[in-house]
Amino acid sequence: MDNKIAFAAGAQLYTVNASDRLCSAIQPFIQEIFNYLSGSTDFEKAILHAKNKHKKIADLFFDIEPSRVSESFSLKKQFLIPPENPLAGLFFENAKIPSFLGQKGFEKLQDTTLLPQIKQLFYLCGQSNLSYQQICQQVSDRTVDLLDRWLKYRIVREQPHDLQNIGDLSVPGVVRLQHASLLYRSKTTGVLVDPHLHSNYGLPTLPSDITRTKLEGLVDAIVISHSHYDHWHYPTLMMFPADIPIIVPKVPHGTMTCEDMAARLISLGFENVIAVDWYAEPIRVGDIDIHVLPFYGEQPLVPEYDRPKYPELRNWGNTYLLKTEDYTSWFLIDAGNEPEHSMVEVAEYVKQKFGSIDSIISNFQPLSYNSIGTNLSSWGIDIVANLLSNPQIFSVTNQQEGGYISTLGPQGVAELCAVVKAKACLPYAHSWAALGSYTSDDERLIQATQAELQRLNCATEVIPWHIGDGYLCNSKDSNCQPIFA
Repeated sequence: MDNKIAFAAGAQLYTVNASDRLCSAIQPFIQEIFNYLSGSTDFEKAILHAKNKHKKIADLFFDIEPSRVSESFSLKKQFLIPPENPLAGLFFENAKIPSFLGQKGFEKLQDTTLLPQIKQLFYLCGQSNLSYQQICQQVSDRTVDLLDRWLKYRIVREQPHDLQNIGDLSVPGVVRLQHASLLYRSKTTGVLVDPHLHSNYGLPTLPSDITRTKLEGLVDAIVISHSHYDHWHYPTLMMFPADIPIIVPKVPHGTMTCEDMAARLISLGFENVIAVDWYAEPIRVGDIDIHVLPFYGEQPLVPEYDRPKYPELRNWGNTYLLKTEDYTSWFLIDAGNEPEHSMVEVAEYVKQKFGSIDSIISNFQPLSYNSIGTNLSSWGIDIVANLLSNPQIFSVTNQQEGGYISTLGPQGVAELCAVVKAKACLPYAHSWAALGSYTSDDERLIQATQAELQRLNCATEVIPWHIGDGYLCNSKDSNCQPIFA
């Protein structure tokens, strides 16, 4: 039997767009501000010091009025709300190969006619059941060249087709995949949440992981919560067929803070992209009803600076409630509270419309932009973009404790569980870990959430589960068991 092309262990892929390139270009200027603030609290002097050191960057990209330096400090509007934000390139490497061997590659993507061709290559390789010759027959010469480079850099490899052994998913339930990814299953249908496969966020030291092959035949639709890069990974999405339904947040206008996700997917060649308003009629996929609900929170706001310069600069997102014959589950991602809105409002709606629900699935980690530190190298490029929508926050990012929690944290999760009388609450979106393991923060955050539920006298049970575990519903009973091992 001919060997088949499959993505290799350790392969990592990520894309950059024009806004990412801009953020990279201005990082030295921003880091100079933070370096100054590490020994001073004078924000105006920090900006002027950085401008003196990086005058070209400051003049080209930023508004700084001499008479009101700190108040006026902002990225120029044409960069915050660009008329377009084209993809600039695709990076690829195999993280298991020592860096000194130079096994890294880059493909320019400015030619938009190439994007659907590259999407097709991702899809064909992701199936893991086609030979090199079979793939070459279905793509252009330029795409064959990219495939050859992937082979050279060990992004893909030729191997015997290996059918994956996974646990029984004929029983309805939800499976915890890596970080913010979930796989919902009913008796007949599968919905995949925020998938990340062969991600640059992943850990190359993992002995095994969840691959595209392992999901074959299990996914009938994909839902995306928001555009932060640990939830929104083009390379993974491109591994799925062009006609698969993909539900994304409805973005009024793409900005540096949040791109127009529907437009981006269409440019890649996807044919069934769905973006609807919050509280719209449910979207039916197989025997699953998907309700699109608000995503409040995780905005770059702090008490001192609780409004971005332009109202368009929002981290648009959705939470989703999935209703099947066997269970109702609401997953909250990184939601939280804002000065004018709270997820408690949404919980009251859920309680009124659905009564008590079977499970809430949420990130338990509290996040405050007051205390994320001043080392840009520890942030994702999308966090830099978010902060640029409200750059006065730069002056308060180094506080010892954050005074404003933009995500739910244990207290907020417990409060929502109490409102909707959830039977169970499950943690997720706490980073990557080996299959069958907790992530590093799971146990601490589970204990904190259990304590908050006890304080509220709430009967919701916190369910500890590992990466690759499924919380399955069988008749009236629910239990956790390994699915991906």
